[in-house]
Amino acid sequence: MKVDLHLHSTASDGTLSPGALVRRAAEEGFTTLALTDHDTVAGIAEAQAAAREAGIRLIPGVELSCGAQKEIHILGYGIDPQDEPLLAFSRHRREEREARTQKMVERLAQAGMTISLSRVHELARGVVARPHVARALVEAGYASSVSDAFDRFLVPGKCGYVPREDVRVAQAVALIHGAGGIAVLAHPMQLKLGDMAIDALVREWKGQGLDGLEVYHPSAQNNHAAMLLHLARREGLLVTGGSDFHGEAVRESRIGEGVDRWKDAESDVAALCKGLTR
Repeated sequence: MKVDLHLHSTASDGTLSPGALVRRAAEEGFTTLALTDHDTVAGIAEAQAAAREAGIRLIPGVELSCGAQKEIHILGYGIDPQDEPLLAFSRHRREEREARTQKMVERLAQAGMTISLSRVHELARGVVARPHVARALVEAGYASSVSDAFDRFLVPGKCGYVPREDVRVAQAVALIHGAGGIAVLAHPMQLKLGDMAIDALVREWKGQGLDGLEVYHPSAQNNHAAMLLHLARREGLLVTGGSDFHGEAVRESRIGEGVDRWKDAESDVAALCKGLTR
């Protein structure tokens, strides 16, 4: 079974359209996918059509951004893409991203890095986000790569960073549950906290309705995946995995990266799907 439950398309900040993304994954032998674009479900219909044509299973998903200074991402699986509260949240987040991007471009210009807001929107083709600003910085010669642009200009404390509106984990979980989905903490190791702090937060968020943990992800290196798996099993949380693939132009990666260590993928995906039928 080849599975990847964390993929991004041009509906948010990926570089492949939803259909092209699904087709590529199918060509590479994947049988179960989830499209989890940031704060939007706009690409799900196209991805579902491509999945039907390819004869593979697609779980409709979303990745909701929480926190202000520290980013926390909650994956929603099996959500109804027509759920009105979720759509309203997505519309609000899109408006916020537009305003935030304009402020980023203005702050960068004040610091001597002039890029075109219209070019950022051309690169986006969907929901605008920091990776599009980063790609514009690379094009303009201010950074050598998207990662370099983030590190030098677009993270907290740097000249182009603009904090996001704070959304609590409990809010994101409630939105996902309201849309019929299952809420999973994405890439816990990217919180850049110690094991004990992650353990405490996961237990706190479980009390707020969190259903699962993304154990298998490129950021969970060495013994991190084992620690996360132990935590998930101990707390009775669902286990998921995904590459967080955005496309090579955003970050050197591949579909399925970090997921090949997921030995119990078949039974864990079955548990996830069983949870969606309750």
